[in-house]
Amino acid sequence: MPIFTQQLRNIDPTKPAEAIRTMERHIKYIQEQLEFTLMNLDSSNITEIETDKTNISSSTGSVTISSDAISLSGKNGEVFKAGNDSSSGQFKFEVKGKGGTQVLYLNSSGELVITKNTNLSIDSGTWD
Repeated sequence: MPIFTQQLRNIDPTKPAEAIRTMERHIKYIQEQLEFTLMNLDSSNITEIETDKTNISSSTGSVTISSDAISLSGKNGEVFKAGNDSSSGQFKFEVKGKGGTQVLYLNSSGELVITKNTNLSIDSGTWD
């Protein structure tokens, strides 16, 4: 979607006063369009964000997406994190329950560890 729908009209170099007024109007038009566009940026007009250049977070801080990882947190201390740890360079995966209690994670060997704080319910469906 183009920001500017108008182009600068042809300027007659033999009429400098008129040319300056035309350029002034066009510069004002560009300024207004830029101000409107910048003030109205939202998910409907942003189609892509490069996470290696921009960190994304929600207004509450409960969601964070960076070039290397994603983090989601709940209001009761629940946490889901997955991605590369910037300090160690290793891939991390962890889930914490209410109060921040660790329930599962990947260890340094890449094995999924389910802690004693985890209650598992397995619904195997119905057997005929």
